[in-house]
This record gives sequence, C-alpha cells and structure tokens, in this order.
Amino acid sequence: MRVGYTKPFSFTALRSVSGSPRSANFLLVSKVSVEFMKSFGNLMVVPFQSRYNGHSMSPRSEVVVDLAAVDHNVSVIRAALDPSVRLGLVLKSDAYGLGAARLARRVAGRADFLVVYGIEEAEVVGVADPSTSVIALMPVREIDRGGIAHSMWLKGQLHLSAHDGEQVESLSACAADFGALLPLHLEIDTGLGRGGCLPTDATKIAARIRSDKNLRLAGVFTHFANAGGSETATDQQRKMFEAWCKNSALPADCVVHSASTFAAIRDPRFHHHMIRVGLAWTGLAFEGTRDGRFMEFTKKLRPVFSWRSSFVQVRTVPAGTAVGYGSRWKCEKTSRIGLVPVGYGDGYPLLPMNPVTRRPLGVERRMVRVEVVEHGQAIWMNAPVVGAISMDQIAVDLSELPDALATNWNHAPVELISSDCSAPNHAARVASMTGHHAYELLCRIPARVPRKFVEPMVSELPSLDSSQAPTNAISQAS
Repeated sequence: MRVGYTKPFSFTALRSVSGSPRSANFLLVSKVSVEFMKSFGNLMVVPFQSRYNGHSMSPRSEVVVDLAAVDHNVSVIRAALDPSVRLGLVLKSDAYGLGAARLARRVAGRADFLVVYGIEEAEVVGVADPSTSVIALMPVREIDRGGIAHSMWLKGQLHLSAHDGEQVESLSACAADFGALLPLHLEIDTGLGRGGCLPTDATKIAARIRSDKNLRLAGVFTHFANAGGSETATDQQRKMFEAWCKNSALPADCVVHSASTFAAIRDPRFHHHMIRVGLAWTGLAFEGTRDGRFMEFTKKLRPVFSWRSSFVQVRTVPAGTAVGYGSRWKCEKTSRIGLVPVGYGDGYPLLPMNPVTRRPLGVERRMVRVEVVEHGQAIWMNAPVVGAISMDQIAVDLSELPDALATNWNHAPVELISSDCSAPNHAARVASMTGHHAYELLCRIPARVPRKFVEPMVSELPSLDSSQAPTNAISQAS
C-alpha cells in the first residue's frame, strides 16, 4: 500500500494515519511520501521518491513560506506583551495550511503553548516540538493507549479542553486508567454559542475537575464572537468572563486566557495570563481593520506566504477570440495569452456568482504578477486574469506588457497571491474580491500543492532579550 504523508515523524504517527483514512494527513500523493508494509505486527517504514522529484514531474505551483517573516511576526507579538503574559501560537488546520510540523519546529522555545483543534494536530506539533505544551481545543472524550497523544499525556505535554460534565467524566476514567494527571482547560461560553459550557454550568464542572486527583484545572478560557468588530459586545463578553473567574477562586497556577489576535490588539485588558494568536503570526491580521489600533499594529507584521506557479504556454490570438468557458471575455485586439496550470481545483478562488445569470458579480479584474527580465534584472509586472477560472487552468492577458519582454514569458514565474502588501494580488485584495477571508484562501490550497520553506540567513534572525523570552510551559505545569 502506498501512502503520501506530509508529516513523516515516526512509525507511531504512520500507524495512526493508516488506521484512519479520513484523516487530513492520509493522502494518496504528497511531496513527501512513504511506503510501508506490516509484517508480524511490526511496521517497516521505507522512504521512496516523490512524484514531484524534479525528474518525472515538477509541481504546477507551490506555496512559498518565508520563515524570516514568521520570526519577525513572533517578535512583534512578543514585544507588544507584558513579560508576564504567556504566548500561545495557534497552529490549527495544519498551521492554516502552511505546515504545522515545520512551523512548530521553527517557533520552538518562543511560545509557551502551541494551540490546535484536534488530537491528530496535537500529535503533529507535539512530535515536532516536544518541549512545548500543546492545547487541543476540541471536546476530546478519550485517548488511545500507546499512541503519540498518550505519550504526550504521560509526560505532561498534552492539555485538553473541558466542555461539559459528561466529557469530564470520560476523561477522568481515562486518566485513572493511565495513572497520569491530565491538565484541562475549561471553556466558558460567554457569547460565541459554539463549544464550551455556560457560566452557570462552569462552576459545577470546575469543582468536579478540582475534586479529581487525576485531573488538574490548568486553565479557563473563552472565545470572543466579534473581537475585530464590535467593541461593545466584546467588552461585555470580557466582563462576563472576568466576573466568573473572580467568583470561582481559581488555583494559583490556572492560566486564564481569552484573547485571539484582534482582542489582543484591542486592549491589554484582554490579555489576562495568555493570548492565543494565529492570524498575527501569519501576517494576515490586516483585513477588516478600520480601527486605528489594529492598523498601527498590523502594519508591523509581514505576510509569511506567497503562491507561485509559471506559464506552461504563451500564444498570440487574433482580435475577437473568446477565452475560457462561457466565452465571457473576448480579445479586443490581437492579444498574447499566458496559460497557468492552476485553477479552482487547486484552491484558486472563484468570484461570487449571480444565482440567476450564473455570471460573476462585480467588474474588478483579478491580477497576477509575472516575473520578467528587463535589462538583465528580474522584475514583477502586473497582468490581468481573463475568462472563466477552470478547474486546473487560468488565462492571463499579457498584451499590455512591453513587446521587448515577450521572449521571457514562456515558463516565466507567475505570482498568484503575493506577500507584498502593495501588490494588486495581495492576499487581502484577492480575498476581498472573491468574498473570502485571506486565511480561508490559504486553508483552501490543498496539501498536494508543495510548501516551500525559505530559510533566512542566520544574521537576519531576530533575537529576544531575556525579559521577552518565554518560559518552559511543561516545567510550569508539572
């Protein structure tokens, strides 16, 4: 059996994935792949060459992750916090599609907690960075013995979230069976109406956790429903949460946390003992930020990714030629059209459609940037996407680019989404045009599109002074 696995850590991880084909990590094709076989109860792992190996086939596109920008953003976030406030970096959904394992290793020692949603995600980042505690936000009700999560539990690295009394009872039985203390973070629903429990129920659940010798109330937290929008509603949630905490006589080592990126930016009153940020470290915390406080902070951040491809064909077509399905766009003059082997099947976003006419809403053209060589120097030039977006192809009109550059267009690099905030194809601009959030666009790019991590020079790495350096969360929890 051949399995593609983007996070090759250990035979245990592969055992877990092979037993759960619906896992997000179970792929038939991946940039990094393994071939395994089971024999007499033992699992043998044998690396084999990826289909994208530079010989048989090159990737049609790739997401370029700038690790220097990740370093920069983490430093900016740290600098905005009081030294007593802990930092939780959110790496859920495979670190917003950028590669949780690689990024967990990158931020190792710079975060107090890594925050994910499910157990599979917790295992990925826990193996990648075994020195940092991991919080899983999903209402987990049991952990399999002998797996990675079990190992993380035994050494105090795994923290789970408590949402209701029935779940706590199930975890209590599991902890008694394992004979190991389980740190729990109780989620209190103050207005999001999603997971967690109401404040009236939280008091009883917290008491149940504290009375159990196998459980520890390691934290209490809430989620804000609209931290980037309504200041009034967000402050009401904060006051409700703080009132509950004040009346609950929490343990001295209980970590109180509520702030995601926008709440953390809004006011230090939301910081409590720890903040949980995802958009901030990605550099995508810029959309919808009309508030001056948000804009001042987000200008300091650097988007950490770009999405690139290259032309596979460039040809000249006569005036009046229709391009793409539905013949929605026609050349007004003799035009040079470039074909990019990426489409909506790769996550490239479609424009919102009129449900009656089935035609895109809005008239603003999407742009890409084309790398050409002028006077021996590589430069980016803007060009519009024309015609309908196909499953695996988009067309780009190169007619307005200087004719002198024509010989450079075949196989020329194309930037689909740019990390340059001033570019017309910057993530925020593309998201706004297509009716999505920028981070949603990123999560939609499938795992089969390779992630290329760009390492900065050692001299470019930012440094932290001792007052900003995070403490070891595991040693504090034990």
